Amino acid sequence: MPAILEAMESEEKQTYHYPLKPNYREHIHNPEGVRGLVEHSMLMDMLRKMDTDGHDVAGATAELTAMLNYITGVSICLRDIQTHAQYVLNQAHSF
Repeated sequence: MPAILEAMESEEKQTYHYPLKPNYREHIHNPEGVRGLVEHSMLMDMLRKMDTDGHDVAGATAELTAMLNYITGVSICLRDIQTHAQYVLNQAHSF
C-alpha cells in the first residue's frame, strides 16, 4: 500500500515553468531592473508555489529575502548619498 501511495504522489508532482522572456535579461541588468526585483521576483514566486506544494524551501526563501533586503538597503543608502551630494554642491556654489 505505501508503494501505491508513493507512486500516486509522484504522479501529482507539480512542475514549474519560469522561462526567460525576450529582453528580460537586459531589463534586470541595470540598477532600476534590480530594484524592481524587490517588488516582483519570479524566483520568489516560484519558491512560494513550491512551498504551497509542500516542498521545504525555507532556506532558499531566507537567502533570497536577505538578498532582496540588502538591495533595498543599498538603494536607500545610494539615494541618501545622492541627496547629500546635491546639498553639498548647492552649498559650494553659494560661495
